[in-house]
Formats: sequence, structure tokens, C-alpha cells
Amino acid sequence: MKRVTLLSIVLGSIAILSGCVESSKKYKTLLAKTDSLTAVANAQNAEMESLLAGLNEISAGMQSIREAEHLLAIQSETDGKKNKTQEQIAVLKNDIQSISDAINGYKEQIARLEAQNKRQSAEFKKLIANLNAELEKSNQQIQQLNEQVSAQAKELGIKTQQIADLNQNVSNLQAESSSQKETIVNQDKTLNTVHYLLGSRKELREANVISRQGIFCPPIVSAQAQNAKFTSIDLRETTTIPLNSKKAKILSVHPADSYTIAEDENGMQVLNITNTAAFWKQTKYLVVMINE
Repeated sequence: MKRVTLLSIVLGSIAILSGCVESSKKYKTLLAKTDSLTAVANAQNAEMESLLAGLNEISAGMQSIREAEHLLAIQSETDGKKNKTQEQIAVLKNDIQSISDAINGYKEQIARLEAQNKRQSAEFKKLIANLNAELEKSNQQIQQLNEQVSAQAKELGIKTQQIADLNQNVSNLQAESSSQKETIVNQDKTLNTVHYLLGSRKELREANVISRQGIFCPPIVSAQAQNAKFTSIDLRETTTIPLNSKKAKILSVHPADSYTIAEDENGMQVLNITNTAAFWKQTKYLVVMINE
């Protein structure tokens, strides 16, 4: 019984002593420092995790940049052996700009990591320096690719303009040739166009096609005959002219051995030109007086 009572007294004393310690100022100060150190450690751990996450992101991005640069270099070298279109050059320029933007973005991200990490160890500084050096190298390569593509774009622009000029010259020559051909055709048509007019004595006189120099003189073609309504034909295509009359007389001047006058199955006279060049040599206007 005494032993139980003694144990109770000891335990009670310990409890009282423990309560006194916890309530003491020294203990509270020590506890506050411990909490502060724990908070600092947690903050440092969070900062380190954020730093590692940022570095991992930059490393992954750098790998993507290296792969993209490699593909662009291969594409530029391959396409350099053949002419590229404006669309292909535009795609290359867009890709180069995207990589350049990514490089600038990672530079800014590295600068933020440097500002956030207050305790920069030698290893951290070396890592940051290596990343910046690689970014600068990538930036230089991208600038070189951009210059190459710009030069190719300029060359393409010159060639495109040269082709446009050549096409314009060809178009002008074609237009000139077409105009010349048309002129030649018109001249040829004019040179080979002749005219004829059939009419009775009365009709020809009223049209001022014929005139008489005296009572007993035969009618002759007047100087105003060309103003009448002649029928135009191509001398190369027309060598036979139906006179639509059983009796007809040629009043214009044509060599007698250059034509004949015959009758068709209805007894109507028909003019047959046997020597085209000779027949139309003196005049291109044929006047025939017919008896209706």
C-alpha cells in the first residue's frame, strides 16, 4: 500500500514538473525556434523542388530545340539543292521564329530561376552558365538559318520577277505577232479583194457607174463607179460569176484572153475567169451590163 502511494506521488510530481516546463519561457522560445527552422526547411525544400522542376522543364525544352534545329538544318540543306516555293519558305520562316521565341522564353525563365534562388552554389551557377551557353549557341544557329532562308527568299523573289518579266515579254511578243499576223491577213485580204456589179443600162446609169461621151459612142465606166454598191469577192476563191442574163457585156477593162463567157443549162451566161492575175491586173472593179 505504501508502494502504491509512493508511485502515485512520483507520477504526480513528474506531471506537475512537466507542466511547469511546458509553461516556462525557455521552453516556449525553444519551441518557436524549432517551428521557425521547420518552416524555413519546408520553404527551402519547396524552393528546391520548384527550382528542379524549372530546370527539368528547361532541359526538356532544350532537347526539343536541338531536335527542331537538326530537322530545320536537314530541311534547309535538302531544299537548298532545289528551288523552294514561297509557301515552303514561309513555313521555314515560321518554324525559325517559333524556335527563336522559345529560346528567348527559356532565357527569361533561367533569369527568373537565378533571381529566385538566393543561395546559388557553384554547381548551380555552372549549370545555369551551361544552359545559357547552349541557348546562345542555338540562337546563333537559328540566326544563321534565318539568314540562309532570307537569302533564298530574296533569290526566289528575283527569279519570280525575272519569270514575270519573261512572261510579260513573251506576252508582248505574242500580242505583237498576233497584231502583225492580223495586219498581214488584212493586207492580204485587201490585195486580193475585187468587186463586181451587174446591172441594166438604166440601173448602171442611175448609179453613175457608166457614162456616154457621145450619141453613137458606147457607154464607158465612169470615174464615180467605185461609189456604187459593188459585190466584193476574193479573186483567189472566185473564178466563176453567174451573170443571170442571156445577154451580157463587160464594160470594164479586162484582157479578152483572160476570160470566157459561156451558157449554163438554162441558157444564162456565166463569166469564167481563166487567168486571174491578168483579168484583174488593170482594174479590180468589174462592171457588166446585162439585158433583163
